[in-house]
Formats: sequence, structure tokens, C-alpha cells
Amino acid sequence: MNNGRRHSSLYCQYPSRRKFALSPVRIIFDLTVMFLYHLLFAYLLTIIECTPLPSPSSNLLRSLDLPVDETGATAFSILYGTPLTNFLQIAKSTLVYGESNILYSHNTTATASTRTVVRPNVDTVYAEAIFDLSATDVVLTLPAMEEDRFYLAAFFDPYGDNFASLGSVSSSAAGKYLLQSKNSSCVGYEGCITSPTAIGTLLFRVEVKNNNTDVAYVDSYLNNSTLTDINPHTPSHPALTVADFDNLSNTTAISVLQLTARFETRAVPETALFQAAVPVILALAGICNGSYSQPASVNITLATALANTSTSAFTDTPSSYPSLGNGWSILNSSYIGTYDSGMAIIPRALTATELYLGNTANEALYPTLGTTQLSLTDSEAYLFTFSGKPPVADDGFWSVTMYDNEGYLVSNPENKFAVGDRSNITFPNGELVYGSGTEDGTFQVLVQDANSNPPSNWTANWLPAPSGGSDFTVTFRLYAPTTEASDGSYVYPVVTKGAAILA
Repeated sequence: MNNGRRHSSLYCQYPSRRKFALSPVRIIFDLTVMFLYHLLFAYLLTIIECTPLPSPSSNLLRSLDLPVDETGATAFSILYGTPLTNFLQIAKSTLVYGESNILYSHNTTATASTRTVVRPNVDTVYAEAIFDLSATDVVLTLPAMEEDRFYLAAFFDPYGDNFASLGSVSSSAAGKYLLQSKNSSCVGYEGCITSPTAIGTLLFRVEVKNNNTDVAYVDSYLNNSTLTDINPHTPSHPALTVADFDNLSNTTAISVLQLTARFETRAVPETALFQAAVPVILALAGICNGSYSQPASVNITLATALANTSTSAFTDTPSSYPSLGNGWSILNSSYIGTYDSGMAIIPRALTATELYLGNTANEALYPTLGTTQLSLTDSEAYLFTFSGKPPVADDGFWSVTMYDNEGYLVSNPENKFAVGDRSNITFPNGELVYGSGTEDGTFQVLVQDANSNPPSNWTANWLPAPSGGSDFTVTFRLYAPTTEASDGSYVYPVVTKGAAILA
């Protein structure tokens, strides 16, 4: 008798019944007591919405400026579960080939038709696997890698939290690595990784050098990198399949809530605080036992607006995006890749839409222009004037990549999607920026309409933009950055808009 409400903190018991004499007075008295009891119980049900949530849960909602009620809990749940829509995209495109715990290589760099992830880089060949540790552990075998080539095997939970990485930056040795759901013996392995969630993504990136002429080497490396099931155990959950992502609402917010419900127990929060607070909030939002039921008092449009207000407040806070100078900024390093052990749900939700499966700051930096949406007519151009070579380690690289307003590579006649250290870019005097010498200095990258060809001396430095005046964005990446990239030592490019430079 709870009117369909889930409130585990309120328990009601009827008074124990005793034998009594069947006198009229006693009968009237007992009936009166029963009537008053039921009246009191009905009253309690009417005010149950005002029953305070446990402190960890209410404090968590207040920390995000969300109301402590079902609408606030729904807004929180939307923020919390937003990255799962990106996990869905990767999982469906990967599991369609077969099972989890198998590494699938793309065997080439991304193109304009790539839809696996938003904002793919074109500097590496990708391979990915959806791992599922519900019934087995997994062994990753890494072959030996040649020197001065960037590679990264990054492990993510479904929310995009990069909980472990192997690769050139961490000087990982070739050999076998155990991925497990619970700590166990690490004897016989180069290392052991304990996943905070039963499911997640392994994303492999290997740098392509020499203007994409050595893809065969990269393919060979990835084809010899394998995942193998080991240590079978009693399943904690059913095996992950494509069906887990089917039959979702066409309304984005509701589909997020449905996904959050389906993966609530497979992808539990990492920290003790969230383990205590989040399930209570999700239950208040209507998420329980793997399904979502919208509370009668909740307006989804209002809850979505509250979630958007929280993200806007975050982006407007200067400490969230420290300035790098010349209009460039970067997301606070504690809010990308690791997301403060999953507790920074607002930046986690923000980066899910633009930088899902982004890496930690020691692996990669993603400087952002203050004006994220750019546009050009066929008679206009942007010039990115670099003060010098971006600071990356010997095994690192950098690039500026062009995307349409949905975050995908821009189709163009040149099939050129990025400009960087492997693009044969030149100084104004025509010498290669990355030639045989050690010269450094100012050089420029030209961004203009894909159908507005520049003179031949600009071709290598040209990054084609969408035709027809469509909006676009660019992403500046530095993989294996040195400290100069973020400590203020390096002067970031000056971006100016002017007339197109035509042949």
C-alpha cells in the first residue's frame, strides 16, 4: 500500500492485535483507533514527497544546483547517463561483427564515411573491442613496437572514464596483460588491470607516419594484438549483446534514462560516495530493476532544461576551461579522461558529445578555440599562424582536423581531413617545417572552401573546409605532449579571418 512510490526509508507497521472482549464500547474504541491510524497513514502518504533524501544524495543534487525532488533527480540521471548514447554507438557497430572480447581493427585511417565515434582522428588507425567481464577475465597480448611511434591501448568504462592505459607514453612492455573484474593473482603477466565496471571499451590507436604510407606496418601490429578469454566464473550478468541497445524511445532524454536503467548494475559508480548516493537518485527518477518509468510529477522537457542549465553554468566557469592564450583554452585536466573517478558528471556529459573516449592529459591534449563554430564563404579563409612547432615528445604528434557541425570528417575532393607534423607543411620560405634540419619558427595553416584551390605553395598547408558556407569546427590535438604545451611556455596559434588565397 504505497501508491506506487519507492521510498525505502519509510516503513509502516500496524499495531499488534490483541484479543478483546466483544463489548460495544471496546468495539467502538478499537474501530475509532483503526480509523485514526488509517487517516494518519493516508496523511503520511500525501507528504511523502517531502521526505528528505539521505544526505549524500541530496547534497549531490544541490552541488549541481538541481532541486531535491523527482525532477531534479531526472535531470541528474540525464547528465549521468548521457555518455551511454555514445557507448551504444560503438557497441552496436562492434558487436554486429560478433561477440565481445574480440579486437576489431579498421585497417585504415578514418574517412568522411566513418561514424563509429565523433571527432575521429586521422593520425592513427583504430581498433576497438567491447569487453565483457561478467563471465570471464580477458588477456590482452601486446606485440613489440618500434621506437618513436605513438601507440595507445586505452580502457574505458561505458561512461567514457579512462581508467587505465598501456602504450608508448607509459613505456609499456610487450607481453600479456590481464583485464579483470576483481583483484586476483598477477603472476605471469606484465601487468594486471582491474576494471571498475563489468563492461566497457578498449580503444587502440597506433600512429601512421610517412604521410599514411606505412599503414601496412600498423595493420600488422594491430592484427597481432589479441584478446583472449581466461578464468571463467559464474556470470554476474547476462552476456552483452546488440539487443541490449534495442527498443529505445525516440525522445533523446528518455532513451538516455532507459539506457541508464539497463546498465545501472553493470556499470556501477567507482567511488564510495557515488555508490551510496547515485542509486537513490536514480530510483527517485524512476529507474529501478533495469527499467525506467517516468514519475507522474516529472516534465521531461523541464528536466532536460535543468540539465542543460547545469552544463551551461559549468562552461561559464573560468576554472573549467583554463586559457592557453590567443583564444585557445583547454578543459581542466581533472575533468577529461578520468573525470575525477566518475564524479565530474557535467564535464563527462559535455565531452561525451564532442570527445567521447578522450584521453588523460599526459597522453593527449585537445586545445579548443573560444569560437567553436566556424563558417566561411567561398571568398573567405582562416589563417592559423603558429609561433613554432607544437611541443610533443619524440614519439608524439600533432594535428588540426576539420569536422562538420555533427562532428564527422568533411568530405572533399582532396580527401584531406587534417594538417599536422606529417603533412609536408612548409615555412613561408618553402622549406619543410619537419625536414632534415632543426629549424623552427612561424608557419601558417590555411583553412578555406574545399572548392577554392589555393596556389601550389599553399597546398601542403591547406585544410579544406565545407563548401556552401556550412558551419564547421576544428580540433587541435597534441599526442604525447610535453609540459610546454600546458604551462604557458608555448604560444598558441593566432587565428584570423580574411580573403581567400586563390590559385
